Amino acid sequence: MRHLLRDFYLAVSILFCLLLTSPSFASNEYGFQTQPQSSPEAIKIAKQVSGLPEPLFMTAADKRQVNLLLARVLRIQREQIAQFASHLDAYRNTNKDSEWNQVQSSYFTLTSLNQSKQVLLDLTNAQNRDRLTGFGPYGVTQFKQEWRLTQLNVEYLLYFQLRSFKALVADIFISPIPVLWAASKVLFIYFGLVWWLANSKRLIDLFRQSQLESKSNPPLWVRLIWYISRAHRAIAWLIAITLSLRVLSQIPSLQHLSLLEIFTWWVLGGSIAISFILEFAYRNSHTSSREVIALRLSTIRRYVWSIIIAGVIMQISIRTLGKGTIYSWIYSALFFWFVLVTVSVLRLWREKVFEALEHHSERPVWVNWAVNRQKTFLLNIPATAVGIVWLTLDSAKHRLMSVLSRSTLFSQALAYLFRIEVAKQSDINKGQHNLVRIKGEQVFDYVLPGNIDSTLIDYASDEAKQLSRYLMSDNPAICVVSGERGIGATTLLNSLLNKVSNAEPIYLNCPYAGYSELLSLLALSLGLDEDASEIQILAHLRKSDTAYLIAIDNAHRLVKPMVGGLNDLMRITNLLRRSKKNHRIVFSIVKSSWRFVDRARGERLLFDLVCFLPRWSEKQIAQLLDSRINQELDKPLSFEGLVVPKQWDQDEMSEEERAKQGFYRILWHYSDGNPTVALRFFRLSIHRNKETEQAVVRLFHVPESQELENMPKPMLAVLRSIIQLEIASPEILTDCTQLSLAEITGILRYFQSRGYIEWSEDQARISDHWFRHITNVLDRQHLLVK
Repeated sequence: MRHLLRDFYLAVSILFCLLLTSPSFASNEYGFQTQPQSSPEAIKIAKQVSGLPEPLFMTAADKRQVNLLLARVLRIQREQIAQFASHLDAYRNTNKDSEWNQVQSSYFTLTSLNQSKQVLLDLTNAQNRDRLTGFGPYGVTQFKQEWRLTQLNVEYLLYFQLRSFKALVADIFISPIPVLWAASKVLFIYFGLVWWLANSKRLIDLFRQSQLESKSNPPLWVRLIWYISRAHRAIAWLIAITLSLRVLSQIPSLQHLSLLEIFTWWVLGGSIAISFILEFAYRNSHTSSREVIALRLSTIRRYVWSIIIAGVIMQISIRTLGKGTIYSWIYSALFFWFVLVTVSVLRLWREKVFEALEHHSERPVWVNWAVNRQKTFLLNIPATAVGIVWLTLDSAKHRLMSVLSRSTLFSQALAYLFRIEVAKQSDINKGQHNLVRIKGEQVFDYVLPGNIDSTLIDYASDEAKQLSRYLMSDNPAICVVSGERGIGATTLLNSLLNKVSNAEPIYLNCPYAGYSELLSLLALSLGLDEDASEIQILAHLRKSDTAYLIAIDNAHRLVKPMVGGLNDLMRITNLLRRSKKNHRIVFSIVKSSWRFVDRARGERLLFDLVCFLPRWSEKQIAQLLDSRINQELDKPLSFEGLVVPKQWDQDEMSEEERAKQGFYRILWHYSDGNPTVALRFFRLSIHRNKETEQAVVRLFHVPESQELENMPKPMLAVLRSIIQLEIASPEILTDCTQLSLAEITGILRYFQSRGYIEWSEDQARISDHWFRHITNVLDRQHLLVK
């Protein structure tokens, strides 16, 4: 066996050596020395064209040189076409290699001239270009010349392909290895294609389960891959065909197969693009009717298929003749075709467009002209186009406002400008002499107070989830919820207590008296005596088999902004922490007090989670106000007559609905996302018409005081202390501000005379009416964080 293999290798080596030394590998046999080339004149012209400067740097002499070269190219091209035809006739009759060399030389010459002509047409002036590529006498002459050249090129390529196939057959008999190697690579490509088609469903399902279903918010690249995978079969075929054509075109006799890539990418790739576009349009058309969806999909198909056909034609024209007269004529014909497609699409959409325009009461004059011409012959097409343009701009305007409104800064600025405009119009319209403001308890008949049956607004869902991870588990935890006064912390605590299932909920509203009173409430809630000591409470918590979820609301009443002001908070925290059971505790502390706690203790205050409640959005404030309006009255609250300017995002609303949404936006802006402040000024805006007894809403008056802006810092410090303490006696304020009791008494009388504070059992509290204005002033003075 070894002798046979040795003899076989020896024979192959001898054969290979003979092939290398065979005359068939000589340079003359392969034509390396006699390879046909362009004519010397064509080469000279190509060098002169490549030496021309860019159009921006051309001088007058360069422009004259361009025109002379262009005329020379056209003349030589006409002569070479005649020679090309004669050489093809001679080869057709004799079929000799020498004649074929002449044919190839003419072909290369004309190709070089055609490339030079294309460059010169781009460099010459527009007048000469239009004359040679237009529909005039010169253009028709050039079209005939290029058409004749196209016919000759087709005949040449036919002969070339026949000779290539003959050479391929001859080469296969000599050495089939290149063809077999190319065939093996194509076979490997299609093996990969078959494997993908057989396993794609399993792999895509695995990708969906691991990347999409296991993550709540997958990244953009994951969603993009999933979207592309919807057309994975067509994409796989496109890749396989493209790679196969490129492999086969590397064989010299099959080099023209690369032209099939044009059809492959435009037809198959265009079909894939249509699939993606149609699916995208369908996914974003859920709010549209079926008829509108069908029209939209039909429009997409017409344009995309027209683009595919136009792309194939233009690519073939460029690859064969370049950008000459025929290319220009084809471009004009395709432009006319797209005009016809556009007219057909406008006729398709005409009824729907004018039906949509009928729902817009306020239209520009030019749109009204289009509506009046919707049934006029010939004018109905441009009228439809005008309607589509206006509807598109109007839709884009609303989408832009919707996107920008997601930004809190933009919404605040918009609401501020809106409030200024409303105030101006309210000053102009003084016809409100028959209106009187509803005061006292009667206002709650129109805007209901909050109770256990009130509608809950979806608010702070992310913060509630964070708290639930600690408070709903079986592990001990101490958490803090912080936010501005009236932001909704109490409602959040009650919702957490109602949700817990593995612990007994206890709600404690921290009394103003402080730690001792809170300890008594905690003892009663645990089933102990009211006067139980810390040791008894601690022993009960340690021995209890029941886990407790204790929510201590208004825990900022344990905090005083002075030296030693955190003692009460630390005592209750240490007491609950030492219970060593799986009890969970959550404190509610207003943000102004929490800033003092955070600065005083820093990282030494070991809470498991500190959660800050966000401000309410405009939509949440509107939902809250809507839910509090009493609709069961014979004459419910009306927004009719409230003057508000029109806004872009309120076109489809009635006048009263527009006034209501505009008023809600003003309330949201003034309250700075605080629902309690918004409800307060909503009730201050209710008036009664003395003639009709109808309750109506009018713009509230914002409390303003320049005295607050210019107030001395010690007086502002007193206001800050009252806000932090919620309710404060003069003695406590003396300890917090280091001012004397006489100074505190004088300052409090000053505040009371202007309505800044209210008194309750010898303790001062910031009035609800001035709360927002005072907090804004302190925030601007960097004395308080809202």
